[in-house]
Amino acid sequence: MTKLLEWLAGTCLFLAVWLSVVMNDLNLDIVKNNINVIVPFPLIVLALFGLYSIVVVLWRVYNFNDCKEAAEELQGEIKEAKEYLTKKGFKF
Repeated sequence: MTKLLEWLAGTCLFLAVWLSVVMNDLNLDIVKNNINVIVPFPLIVLALFGLYSIVVVLWRVYNFNDCKEAAEELQGEIKEAKEYLTKKGFKF
């Protein structure tokens, strides 16, 4: 099962439970007392997921490490390629 199908299945399951609660199919007293929280709950979950995503992206950007050896190796390979192409007649 791909990640997309996992997310879609979880979302459909969440929305099915939410809709059954909102439509009052369960006839629970706790639903009647907390309807102010239950109705906007998917928006709250979506906002929290967006906040979590932003925090994860910012944290990974903050912890992004530099590979100085790899950068030096790449610069050397670029220099070699320029020398090779110059020998073949390419002008920079």
